[in-house]
Amino acid sequence: MKKLNIAYTCNVRKPGMDDERYGEFEGPATIAAVTAALERIGAEVELIDVGADIYHQLEKRKNQIDLVFNNAEGLEEKELREAIVPFFCEHLSIPYTGSSPKTFINKMDKATAKRIVAYEGVPTARFQLMVPGDFLKDLYFPLMVKPYSEGTSIGISQKSKVHDLSQLTEAVETIYAQFHQPALVEEFLPGNEYTIGLIGNYVLPILEIDFNKIPGQPQVRDPHVKDIENPYISHLAWSDKAESFAKYAITAHEALEVRDYNRMDFRMRDNQLYFLEANVIPGIHPTEADLTNMCRHANVAHNDMVALIVNTAVQRLSSRYPERFTGKTKILEEVAKGALERAATAGTINHQGRVYTLFGT
Repeated sequence: MKKLNIAYTCNVRKPGMDDERYGEFEGPATIAAVTAALERIGAEVELIDVGADIYHQLEKRKNQIDLVFNNAEGLEEKELREAIVPFFCEHLSIPYTGSSPKTFINKMDKATAKRIVAYEGVPTARFQLMVPGDFLKDLYFPLMVKPYSEGTSIGISQKSKVHDLSQLTEAVETIYAQFHQPALVEEFLPGNEYTIGLIGNYVLPILEIDFNKIPGQPQVRDPHVKDIENPYISHLAWSDKAESFAKYAITAHEALEVRDYNRMDFRMRDNQLYFLEANVIPGIHPTEADLTNMCRHANVAHNDMVALIVNTAVQRLSSRYPERFTGKTKILEEVAKGALERAATAGTINHQGRVYTLFGT
């Protein structure tokens, strides 16, 4: 049997990359685990460290690559940066995992993402974009202030929750000076945070972050909190409440036209769930990532999670690129089938004619 040729694109974290802007770069543990998971499904894997020459790296391999497993986020093009690899893959007719350039651009502009999901009826906190010198309009303290186009909690700290105009001014000026972009200023949501993931048409167990359980009782998930929070994160059993959360996530997922896999953050206020943002390339660290933890609660191992993501993409792409996949996916299909048979499930949700299965119990 022929092997799949997979190019694994990501931003490789190198020694000295300790600044928060490298938070989305991949370290050795993730790269090793993902590479092993891809080899397990019968693939030849080549790692491509995404940099300024990524177009040329893909162009010279375009006839050899069957699939790009894309996990690259870290270039400098603001809201365009996560769209770079998908855009070049589209231009070069190379199949790739994950969402389209349009979805990445919409998602990276957090204000646009909020408008899109709100149009489909998903609640989101009221907000405005601000640069230094702008006046606050019809929003009331406390407020949350963060970069409008960053991910992985970049630019967020406990000072991101502001209580008066002086703190707001300082926060907006800091973001503008550091990231050269407007700040997204939104009503602060004081309740627990929930993160909800999907792989294909499978909704993963919902993680709950109760800030009262985390040492120091932080108010937001900044990079420091994410480093220490895992022992304090729980997951929801499937109940009417959890299913109602899943329905909001499915609606937001479809509104943003996300493909293959996704993780979305929500927060409570007065018993109402509100959309925060989508993570269209969620972290896939073998032990610490939210998506990995969700899968663990459904009896899905990390290497099976990677296989399910690839299988979802291949099923979507096979009719468009039959020459890339014919005779090369038998092992992948067997591994994905086994993962689904071992996974715990708890029913289904029907949404606009599509059936989503709930992973977990």
